[in-house]
Amino acid sequence: MSNRAFTLVELLVVVAILAILAGVALSQYSAYKNRARAKDLISLAGACIHEILAYCTTDADFSSPQDLENCRSRNATRWLETVSFNATPPFSSFSCNQTFTVTASARLKGTGLTYAVSCTYDVQEKAISCTGAQKVP
Repeated sequence: MSNRAFTLVELLVVVAILAILAGVALSQYSAYKNRARAKDLISLAGACIHEILAYCTTDADFSSPQDLENCRSRNATRWLETVSFNATPPFSSFSCNQTFTVTASARLKGTGLTYAVSCTYDVQEKAISCTGAQKVP
């Protein structure tokens, strides 16, 4: 009669492998969760661009997007601390006739990590494109 069972060493190897996999999964889950929370920045940067375009439609000489409600730094959201906006070219030299990029950045609450999203309006294509949330070093 033969006893078929796992040895203690085999069980320890399996437990060690499971612990390593759990550690990797938890760190990836945390990074995924942070990126998902930072996606609010896409909506905020997009709202700034849409408001700029609305003003450009009614006034081709519009030149002060930094004064618009959706383009001002704002207080925290549920997941983000103070949100700030920057533009390329800078808002101070803005023109409705050029391609421009708005970057929204904020620190995630409780993590100390800063994320940023850039949305670009292409004048030729008349299209807006945004990057995903990227961690800022």
